[in-house]
Amino acid sequence: MLEVIAAVSDVWDSDRVGLRISPLNSYNAMQDSDPVALTTALCNALSPRGLSYLHVMRADFLGKQHGDVLGPARRAFAGPLVANMGYSPDEAARAVESGVVDAIAFGTSFLANPDLPARIKANAPLNTPDQSTFYMGGAKGYTDYPTLAAAAR
Repeated sequence: MLEVIAAVSDVWDSDRVGLRISPLNSYNAMQDSDPVALTTALCNALSPRGLSYLHVMRADFLGKQHGDVLGPARRAFAGPLVANMGYSPDEAARAVESGVVDAIAFGTSFLANPDLPARIKANAPLNTPDQSTFYMGGAKGYTDYPTLAAAAR
């Protein structure tokens, strides 16, 4: 991975290069014996490279691996830190305000709520993502979630 970051940074300035890592993700039987130590070592190696950002998945979809990877990432990586995985709007605001991270990415929440910023601003309820439609290749589950305006009609 570090070789890829170096090669990409030879083409574009490193401040135009970002990276997403998922040290706790056990999808496809991926597991690390010490994901917290892995995160720390990786962030120590990445920090001097001047990346635009580091995006860290804070949890495991399957719940097999656990640990605080954001704390070590924040301590070891000097650049902007983005996190995701199951944040509510309130928890996201607290995480950014506290400095634990610089930004939150809303993956499936954005998928199910095409007007997510408006919903957060209005403190409106969120649509629930339908995971059974993920990666199916059609419009169902991607472009058919109702917006606030549609729900108000």
